[in-house]
Amino acid sequence: MKRLISLSSLLRNFTKVLVMAAIFGTFRPMAVSAATEYNEKIPFTDDFDACSGERITVSGVQHIVGHVTKDAQGRFHYVFTRNTKGTGIGQSTGDKYILTDAVAQLNLEVMPGQTQTVSQEYHTVLVHLGEGLPEDDTVIHFLSKIIIDANGVETSSIEIQSVECR
Repeated sequence: MKRLISLSSLLRNFTKVLVMAAIFGTFRPMAVSAATEYNEKIPFTDDFDACSGERITVSGVQHIVGHVTKDAQGRFHYVFTRNTKGTGIGQSTGDKYILTDAVAQLNLEVMPGQTQTVSQEYHTVLVHLGEGLPEDDTVIHFLSKIIIDANGVETSSIEIQSVECR
């Protein structure tokens, strides 16, 4: 069973950086009570290894949105989503592929003496078009949850990743 490489690894590392930034308090949103939004569409081209055994070149767009709001207690809430859509061509067969990817992450600013929970989840699908072959579509699912106690010590960490050929 082969795994998606490159973009999924890059995106996983990117979201881990966001998690760590939130945990260690380097992320400081603007001091406003209304929502602040980051909304960016970023084109990409990258290579993947598909369950079909073929290397795929995929081009598409990542749509990244971030929201920051301040609640009645004065805490900031940060929500990050990324949706990726792309089309690919098999490097040896010329077969067509479709890539979809969705990421969600939620952080809540912690006041001194509070426990913090940071969670993220992503789901990626690379579909081999026009083929009736079994197990030639690639599905990746990732879930991460980290709990930090009031002293800043990680007390719990869960990371679940599955890669399936369907």
